[in-house]
Amino acid sequence: MRAAQKWTAGVLALSLGVVAGCSGGSSPAEAPKAGGESASKQVAAPSTTPAAGGKQVKIEYFQMKSEMVDTVNGLIKDFQSKNPNITVEQNNVPNPENIWMMRVSTDDAPPIFTHYPHNPVFQQMAKDGRVVDMTGTPFMANVQPAIADVSKINGKNYAVPIAVATLGVHYNVDIFNKLGLKIPQTYDELIQTAEKIKAAGITPIYFYDKDWNAIRQEVVSKMGLMLPDVENFLDSVMKGKAHITDNPNFKPFAQKLYDLRKYAQKDNLGTGYDDALREFANGKAAMLYTGIWAVKTIKQSNPNLNFAMFPLPAEKAENTKAQVSVDTAIGLPAKGKNQDEAKKFLEYMSSKEVVQKYVDAGGYPAAIQGVTNNTKEINSLNDLIVAGKVFPTIERVWPTGVNGDVGKATQEMLATGDIDGYLKKLDTIFYNKLNQ
Repeated sequence: MRAAQKWTAGVLALSLGVVAGCSGGSSPAEAPKAGGESASKQVAAPSTTPAAGGKQVKIEYFQMKSEMVDTVNGLIKDFQSKNPNITVEQNNVPNPENIWMMRVSTDDAPPIFTHYPHNPVFQQMAKDGRVVDMTGTPFMANVQPAIADVSKINGKNYAVPIAVATLGVHYNVDIFNKLGLKIPQTYDELIQTAEKIKAAGITPIYFYDKDWNAIRQEVVSKMGLMLPDVENFLDSVMKGKAHITDNPNFKPFAQKLYDLRKYAQKDNLGTGYDDALREFANGKAAMLYTGIWAVKTIKQSNPNLNFAMFPLPAEKAENTKAQVSVDTAIGLPAKGKNQDEAKKFLEYMSSKEVVQKYVDAGGYPAAIQGVTNNTKEINSLNDLIVAGKVFPTIERVWPTGVNGDVGKATQEMLATGDIDGYLKKLDTIFYNKLNQ
């Protein structure tokens, strides 16, 4: 209990720092370490009883995705036409995760909000009983079982998943067709494909190694796919019970990261993420590894580009899976205002018909069963998700700052080629971290 109280005090102090820094454009505050044990009360189904006497009720929807504001405004308008006694005000602010943390910590929580189940602060708030337990409620009934599983916190669901994010290989369909190439089904086939593209005088893969944060996304997803039981192993390292060098799989994994740059453009370490997307859109490379969130940007840059995505293949085809993180999930605070109206809006936002509109606009795979994927570029990834061939992002259980340090260390390794030094750096980053 003392640890939980100490954590809460830290959150409050951090929240005050966020308030002081918001107008100054300061960088987002770091999330505190997960911990604590208490659980919140489970939510009941929404009441069908309107506000007493038809009284007008206003609720705030704290929505974290700025690119979805217009879409959500349209959905709110539709909801209000069906529920004239409820006014929903969407709130989308800079640094939303910090602001949400501050408000929940000071008992000023929005009545309904979006968040990310893999986020350490959200996990801690759920464990501290500040977020409603959705496990077994009607809201979760249509969530794809595999997505519900990867969203659990200590075996429970505290937010209703709506849409998910994943990564994969964007590829130029016309280049593949011109060279008679098939979609690689194994990692060895991926390398063979890159060799054929290189032999044809075309850049096989465009990289954006100037951005350590983007490198971090690549490393985390590949660790989860390529290293057996890596999450449990890294947990042992973070508890001081093992070292990175104890695992014989890490060195060949690091070597593959480095060797893949043989198929990069000339200045991969000087190329940023936005530049890489633009160059791929302009047909300068056959492949680009990043998330599905890049689809819209690539289309906007070149509407005529014929491209699609395929999942990064594992060593064996049958082991290929998609890393998923819940991109949109809706939750309720344990002490929220106007709870009946908030639940009614949650029921609306998680319905199949509304989720269909939401993912059509956002271009993300749905977390809700029965929703059709209409973004053809991500068909192969969506098929894996629907089939339940997914794994969660392994960084969801890492302490704050570890993922950034991994990205920076990997960037240094790509510049120097020092694999052994990289493994030592990773060990320094992870070792005994959970005891500090």
